[in-house]
Amino acid sequence: MHQRIPRSLRFRFFVALGGLLLCAIASLAAISAWLIFPTLQAEERATVKRELDRVERSFKLDQQQLHAQVRDWAHWDDTYQFIRGDYPRYADVNFSQEMFEDMRYQFMAFFTSSGEVHFLAGINPETGSYQTCRATIGDCSWMTPWVNSMQAAIEDNRTDQISIYANHPPAIVASSPVLRTDKRGVSPGWLFKTRTLNSEWLSFMEVYTGLPISLSLSHESAPLSDSFSFSGNTVVAERYFPVSGSPTPMSLSIGIELNRTSYLTSLTTFRYVLLWTAGLMIMVIALVLLLLEKIVLKPLRLLTQFTQQVGTDGTDTYGLTKRNDEIGLLSRTFQEQFACQQQLNAELLKLSTHDALTGLPNRRLFDQRLETAFAEAVLAPNALAVMMLDIDHFKLYNDHYGHQCGDECLQQVAGAFNSIATAFNFLIARTGGEEFSAILPGVSPESAKEIGEQLTQAIDHLQLPHATSPVKPYVTVSVGIAMLKDSKSPSASAVMSAADQALYLAKAAGRHQVVLFKPPLANTTFSAHNTPL
Repeated sequence: MHQRIPRSLRFRFFVALGGLLLCAIASLAAISAWLIFPTLQAEERATVKRELDRVERSFKLDQQQLHAQVRDWAHWDDTYQFIRGDYPRYADVNFSQEMFEDMRYQFMAFFTSSGEVHFLAGINPETGSYQTCRATIGDCSWMTPWVNSMQAAIEDNRTDQISIYANHPPAIVASSPVLRTDKRGVSPGWLFKTRTLNSEWLSFMEVYTGLPISLSLSHESAPLSDSFSFSGNTVVAERYFPVSGSPTPMSLSIGIELNRTSYLTSLTTFRYVLLWTAGLMIMVIALVLLLLEKIVLKPLRLLTQFTQQVGTDGTDTYGLTKRNDEIGLLSRTFQEQFACQQQLNAELLKLSTHDALTGLPNRRLFDQRLETAFAEAVLAPNALAVMMLDIDHFKLYNDHYGHQCGDECLQQVAGAFNSIATAFNFLIARTGGEEFSAILPGVSPESAKEIGEQLTQAIDHLQLPHATSPVKPYVTVSVGIAMLKDSKSPSASAVMSAADQALYLAKAAGRHQVVLFKPPLANTTFSAHNTPL
């Protein structure tokens, strides 16, 4: 009778712990399937959507800049005189192929108030040659689809706006009524400008956003929601925009292709965590069973035989690894595995928040820190400055010296930037190909500009040869700075947009300089566009 009781207790204890283990594993599986994995998938979709939002903001900014340039030209006394026939040398003085190429224009058209063609100018998409015409005949017949669509827009009163035309390739079109500079009197006509969404435009946007972008036209109305396509290690996402001037509904889709490495790595890591958790639970239950065997039913020899099969471990805060028995062996083995896992997690965190080439924080970490700095600046409130820095004519550098030298150049520039950022205790990140961004909380505009000057001087001191640069014979940078108080709206994206405008002004002014964003006056656009280039 006394011989059967220990066996019965051992069997009951084993069944109870086994049932508990199965319930715990089932609970982990259910939580993973119904909560964790859907959360990871939702986070991945949110990340992709944020990238689409960034591409859309860049696309909208390009449209707004084109519209601002059209208004600058249209609200100009010289243009007003030209369309009235009082300035015959207007086209010779203001138009050239170089101007069209620099401003990335495809076509410009002047119409009278009745919608008749007054003057046409553009770059022939087939020959690449610059042409001016008074009518869409002969060599200028390629302009006919543009003119027809624009005249239809004038007839339908769809002017002074930005549109997308379904040409091949598609294009963005901006229009404005021609007025005097002071906007007095009646408009004598209309001005249209087009920018083709061709391969050059795609390359420009890819460099600007740092993302691979694709365009396609669809003979359907623009869907209200984005589309996502997951395939292996990549996800393709598309956002749709309505197209104007087409007899049938059409839409333009802008797509991006992103690597799913971060999501798949997180998924794999979580699966490993589940396996480790399940394994740890099994280990604990086995240990309890073994302790029961050691204390109640079997001698210590059985526990010794089991634990001798376990490897060694490292540091232990509870002193278990200092024991010279089986528990000490088990503790040392577990701690070694845990330390290895911690090291892998630390490496994974660094890879997800830092740029692999330069070692600087990447776009993801920069966006997180910007949101935090913005929230603190608004709550305090404190001053907040942001910078956008761009290596001048880096494409020319890559074309001349090769991409390997370009990578080395980026590393040296990043090192110089990081030295200044460390000295002044602010964050600087690589947010694009040759684009860097910085967050400077609690600094005045003057201090921000002084730091910007030190950043440009640090790159000047490197004296990295740049034989093809039209700015200097060595690598230089341009810097745009914006203060939170000067942005159009109290948001992180608005202040970054202001810094981007300041960087644009620095480039337009000849590059290799620091420009502090100044809020525009009422009813005017940016000062860089007040006079046509």
